Amino acid sequence: MLVEMKNKSVVVVGGARGIGAAVVRLLGAAGARVAWTHLGNPADLAGSAELHRQLAQAGVACCDRAVDCTDEPGTVALLRDLAQQWQGLHGLVYAAGFTSPVSFMDLTAAEWRRVVDINLTGAFIAAHAAMPHLRAAGGGALALIGSAAIVAGGGGRADYVSAKAGLEGLNRAITKEFAPAGIRCNLVHPSLIDTDLLRQRHPDPEKRRQLAEKVPLRRLGRAEDVAQAVLFLLSEQASYITGQSLYVDGGRTFCG
Repeated sequence: MLVEMKNKSVVVVGGARGIGAAVVRLLGAAGARVAWTHLGNPADLAGSAELHRQLAQAGVACCDRAVDCTDEPGTVALLRDLAQQWQGLHGLVYAAGFTSPVSFMDLTAAEWRRVVDINLTGAFIAAHAAMPHLRAAGGGALALIGSAAIVAGGGGRADYVSAKAGLEGLNRAITKEFAPAGIRCNLVHPSLIDTDLLRQRHPDPEKRRQLAEKVPLRRLGRAEDVAQAVLFLLSEQASYITGQSLYVDGGRTFCG
């Protein structure tokens, strides 16, 4: 099945590295005009520079901007500018996220608010800013990146799991209100994806091998595995799919 996104403009929030960067690359390969946000840290700047190099070689129209996912004015300005520059906005992907192992009793309220802001509030900010432009385009699609950790509670960090679970409600609320306007919203829940985030949490290769052995498909996921699901859900091939949650987990959540 050939997925095409020609003449579509899509913004990926948190697109410099990991799953977000894989989504950016696939969108570009499918013919979309693609923009992404990132933090201004060295890792994100390096990731964005590499994305620009790859997309420029392929002749893809692209741009990026350093905007924190919790920065509402910055997000609103970015989406407004892109919609003007590219004569419309047709898709939004929320791939920003943060977690690290912290026990429940070691969490502070301030840390809770920060993690919930990044993983949940930022998704609301992005969707809220995108909606007028999607409506003006006559419809479009959103894809939110959650986590399969919401089923079993994850490996620690109640704020992260709670925030990702909150995306389920956001997904359904957006669907109920905006589906009549031709705007679709779906949620993708990854598990054990071999990204910088997972390698920082499990730097020992043997530990990662052991984790892979617990997955029914006997491997860790790749960022591209998640990106393929996102690309499909944004495309016209998924034009009758909205309000859904798709687990990209190698079977681990319910069979592992």
